[in-house]
Amino acid sequence: MTPPVREFVKVLTEIDHSKSRSDVFRDFCEAAYCATAKVASPFPDQRDQLEAQYMQVVARYQNKDDFRRFPELLAFLLGEVSTGGGDFLGEVAGELGVLNAEQGQFFTPYNVSRMMAEITLTGVQETIEAEGFVTISEPAAGAGGMLIAVADYIEGLGFDLARHVWIEAVELNHSTFHMGYLQTSARGLAGKFTCGNSLSLETFTSAYTATASTFFVYNGDPFAKQRAEAEAQVKSQAEREARLEAERVERRANLTETSPTTIAIQPDLFG
Repeated sequence: MTPPVREFVKVLTEIDHSKSRSDVFRDFCEAAYCATAKVASPFPDQRDQLEAQYMQVVARYQNKDDFRRFPELLAFLLGEVSTGGGDFLGEVAGELGVLNAEQGQFFTPYNVSRMMAEITLTGVQETIEAEGFVTISEPAAGAGGMLIAVADYIEGLGFDLARHVWIEAVELNHSTFHMGYLQTSARGLAGKFTCGNSLSLETFTSAYTATASTFFVYNGDPFAKQRAEAEAQVKSQAEREARLEAERVERRANLTETSPTTIAIQPDLFG
């Protein structure tokens, strides 16, 4: 266990001894997610829902002094994650034993994630220089460890994450979704984090990260070009089908007009 993880777990252990460390950790992640996502959300209805969800977590703690330790943990998290270099909450979750192996959850060492990021992102510098930004899709995001490695690599190339990277991340487990959202937001990645199933496409909830608005200011809709191309392709296909149908109608009309009238002449056998 690294010293920062040890200190985080120590503070966590001091909170509400009537609860397990795992439950306190999940409550912290949920409350911190609600507070962060509420500030980032452009939707009034979602902000109200997040506020209500936040108060539900508060209600679980009879001694409000225990709950007041959560901002201390959040400040600790922001300090550790903002500069990159590791999957902080992933390490904490592994230490607390909250990862669900039956759902395929396990802690991936940062060095492995960093190696995978460098292999996968070949040519990313050229893409950003040509397009202005790059979009990253992570269909099984977990606590966001892989996205942190991606952020570290791209930032190391000299790019501003909030301006030059847009992420679309999906995570099935609600608790891990909260962790992933918090870490990608803390790392300064712009994008949308979704709690849902990448295979069935079922979606439970989603939230924009804290720097998503910065990205939109500089770049607008990250998928505007793809949408325009898709719309143009649909339009082109519709025009092609309409042209082919018109040609078929014209051919049938021409055949009707030019076909000779055939008159059957029976031989007069008795003439």
